[in-house]
Amino acid sequence: MECGVNMAIAYIQLSLAMFLVGANVAVGKYIVHEIPVFLFSEMRFMIALVFLVPILLAGEQKKIEFSRSLCGNLFLQSFFGVFLFSILMLYGVQYTSATSAGIITSTIPAAVAVLSYFLLRERATARQISSVFLAVAGIAIITFQGGSAGKVNTLIGNTLIIGAVISEALFIIYAKKLLGILTPIQLAVGVNFIGFLLFLPFAANEAISFEFGKISVAMWATISYYAITASVISFILWYRGVSKVRANIAGLFTGFMPVAAMIVSILFLKETFGYTQLAGIVSVLAAIYLGTTESVEIKAKAQNEELAS
Repeated sequence: MECGVNMAIAYIQLSLAMFLVGANVAVGKYIVHEIPVFLFSEMRFMIALVFLVPILLAGEQKKIEFSRSLCGNLFLQSFFGVFLFSILMLYGVQYTSATSAGIITSTIPAAVAVLSYFLLRERATARQISSVFLAVAGIAIITFQGGSAGKVNTLIGNTLIIGAVISEALFIIYAKKLLGILTPIQLAVGVNFIGFLLFLPFAANEAISFEFGKISVAMWATISYYAITASVISFILWYRGVSKVRANIAGLFTGFMPVAAMIVSILFLKETFGYTQLAGIVSVLAAIYLGTTESVEIKAKAQNEELAS
């Protein structure tokens, strides 16, 4: 029973984390219409650290024994999951719709499954492989649908989003490697701080010619919302959830990204919703259902066998 409750909590944490990330695809598209990508990203990490550092200092944390492996994995997680992901995603949504970007991210489970096999030696069952194929179906529907305007620009945008997919998958893999060594708060602070340093020289160059006085109160509020949800809440929720499940199962929950991106895009960016988007959502939700229900069944069977013995 306790194992089932822990798994349910982990699934909720992973779902909420990815829903927030997906919702911010549309929010990020709105922000970069007014603020350059690197400068906006630097603002995001500054705001996030203002919230995270006091939380870190106020609580009891694990003693960190720094090693080359620890520092290397933390840097790579931040480089792929924060630096590259942010650049590719924010530039990508300038060329394609936030809805399409959200659906393309449904391929993250496939990328995670492949990388977790090679890097973490996690084997996937036939049912999990089927769930990955369902998650991937959305990209074919969205990317190669015909008759859309600005076809070349859309292709460029979609290609950048695919790069973001690979970056996010690597972020998940390196998070799994670091959990147990660092707490979720320590990881969130470390990743945000490294992201802050990586973006700093590029942001400083954009800040020289940018007129900060033109940023409205509403835009500052939107940037703050993005920073808190994307770099604080979603990071902590994700790290806590992924510590309880295998990486390839956690990867399935990235399917909530396109669902959230689509909902926000339709409600706030007034993007169209059609049968192709609906098909993408259905595929993603079916993938999550297949993958997670099997994981629960395997856990329950193992518990029953342990009790019987």
